[in-house]
Amino acid sequence: MSRKIKQRPGISRKTSLAAPGATLQDATQAHRNGDLSRAESLYRAILAAQPRHADTLNMLATLYQQQGKFQDAIPLLTRAIAQQPSQADYHCNLGSALRSAGELEKASTAFRKALARHPGHLEAQFNLAMARRELGDLEGARDEFRVILLTKPSFIPAHEMLAQIMLEQGLLDEALACFQEIIHFAPQHNGAFFESGNILQATGRLAEAVAAYQQAIAITPAYAAAHNNLGNTLVKQGKLHEALTQYQEAIRGNPDLGEAYVNLSWTYKEHGMIAEDIACLNQYLARRPEDYKAHSDLLFSMNYHPAYSPEQLYVAAQGWWRQHGPKQTLFTHQPRLAGQKLRIGFLSPDFRQHPVGSFLLPLFSAMDKQAAGLHCYAEMHDRQLDAVSHRLRSSADSWTSTINLSAAEAATMIHRDRIDILIDLAGHSANNRLDIMALKPAPVQVSWLGYVNTTGLPVIDYRLTDQVADPPGSEAWHSERLLRLPDAFFCYEPPAAAPAIGPLPALEQGKITFGSLNNPAKISPEVIALWSQILLRTPLSRLVMVGAPFADEFIANRYRSLFAEHGVDPARIALRATLPMDQYLQLYNTIDIALDPFPHNGHTITCHTLWMGVPVVTLMGNRYAARMGASVLHGVGLPELAAPTAEDYIAVSTTLAADIDRLTHLRASMRERMRQSRICDPMRFAGDFLQAIQTMTGSYSSTTEPLHFNG
Repeated sequence: MSRKIKQRPGISRKTSLAAPGATLQDATQAHRNGDLSRAESLYRAILAAQPRHADTLNMLATLYQQQGKFQDAIPLLTRAIAQQPSQADYHCNLGSALRSAGELEKASTAFRKALARHPGHLEAQFNLAMARRELGDLEGARDEFRVILLTKPSFIPAHEMLAQIMLEQGLLDEALACFQEIIHFAPQHNGAFFESGNILQATGRLAEAVAAYQQAIAITPAYAAAHNNLGNTLVKQGKLHEALTQYQEAIRGNPDLGEAYVNLSWTYKEHGMIAEDIACLNQYLARRPEDYKAHSDLLFSMNYHPAYSPEQLYVAAQGWWRQHGPKQTLFTHQPRLAGQKLRIGFLSPDFRQHPVGSFLLPLFSAMDKQAAGLHCYAEMHDRQLDAVSHRLRSSADSWTSTINLSAAEAATMIHRDRIDILIDLAGHSANNRLDIMALKPAPVQVSWLGYVNTTGLPVIDYRLTDQVADPPGSEAWHSERLLRLPDAFFCYEPPAAAPAIGPLPALEQGKITFGSLNNPAKISPEVIALWSQILLRTPLSRLVMVGAPFADEFIANRYRSLFAEHGVDPARIALRATLPMDQYLQLYNTIDIALDPFPHNGHTITCHTLWMGVPVVTLMGNRYAARMGASVLHGVGLPELAAPTAEDYIAVSTTLAADIDRLTHLRASMRERMRQSRICDPMRFAGDFLQAIQTMTGSYSSTTEPLHFNG
């Protein structure tokens, strides 16, 4: 939640008692005019003649506070109080100087003395409350702010700070009430509307949050943070196209608001507008080249675009390292003793219901725990843990959170744990911790499973893959060495609650239903052009697509119009929003043939599709992302469904659509075919995986100095 209310500085009151002549008037005039050097000279001249002149001591102390010389101000105010101990303002100003100097308990005492001499002294009361807050006494601060509001209910700073304390204590309803009080007394307070919107959004009151942000924007049309957070709320409502407009307005209002660029790029991706997504991230990185997370987002998105060659993607990945890689690693590594149990580290933000978590389950359950220990480093909050997390955690030897740890802190911890081989499961995907991998905390480091290309990091030694996903020759476009597992790069555990496979839908419908339940971001205009040819060559056929963005009518209509441009009646395109898992799997019983997108194939989706008896046709490309579908199909003994060219992709799809007998046979036999395949054999996969780990760790020896890089 964004915060716009800032800590209020101590409030001081200047006093002006009888002057010894015109000199003090001259000094205070110079002070008011901003001529601090002249004012200081005049104050000092007065004090040279009258060292005990309290008002001059106070005014010189005030000047020093303005200059940040708090330690110089304190003795002056102490002397002023010695001359006039009943003057509440002097005690208040002393408290302000002490507070600014970090002497909070002494400051609190000074503010209380001011209040004893002048009950209701607003500045002293407010600053006392601030001092208590800074001491961590939130209850005491809250009480002090409430005392102020009893006598001055319209004092906005007290409402603001009281709201902040409520937020710090997680009392969202109470904080919202404070902001509503601010709005009551100050109807044009845009920050109160903004903060109200943040609370309403966090508590799921989305329509009210939208209204609050809109009020803030009505007051300040260029309020970038309000536009951004309004966009976030609209996303939660499924109104992605409206959100896109708000993110654009946020950037217009504040071209340096990084969060708005990242949100806009994501929203472009959800629209299937990958070129715009990439352009947005490039625009942001031109302003903030040091943002390694956004740079990772850019690399991730580039894998969706068909225009980039493997060489271009490799060069782009190397650019990440040149921009963000450290000049040297922090650690030395001792050789592992012969026969010592392997310590395998896994680093990921996705130990949960996620493709990465799901593909880890069969490995963790089948791994030989006598030969290797499994150690998870989770970039996850506790609230993210789910049933998959708990299964993985129960199989692991240790589980450590890396949330809120700096790269150096996390890397030091991993190094102290004597991890032999550290496997990164995120690459350049969301919430990655490549900053940890960059410091080389383990002697051998590996990229696997969660990212579809090279990381570009020379400190990552290997990338786990297979012969189909990365055929010979792929090495040229990787910073890592490719280690190919003998069967497939993954092992699939079917969903336990998968429904029974129904009869072929075409037998009842009298027409073929194609389907794609992949992320719509993968369905580019090039994909739509090819799928349109398949539909046009298969009379009466229709296409079912599923994805969260289709809940937005603008996006749904955009996809329909792209098909219409190729002569496909939009009525033949059925778009569904995201479904719960049981309904999602049941939907396969309405689909005859699945079409795999390109150049970024499905993987988890392809496995689920086959498990539900639906054959998948894929177009093999020139890189891992475009060959994952082929890897799955080879794994289940259906390599003929992996087409080498676009024309072959059309031919395989239309020929299969015309062969009802084959479709019926495949549907009836597919689940057993998968069950007996190597991709569903966790014991075999765990053995191959362990052998790969032993191969990779067998190569390292003692390193006496940190590695240095020229990049």
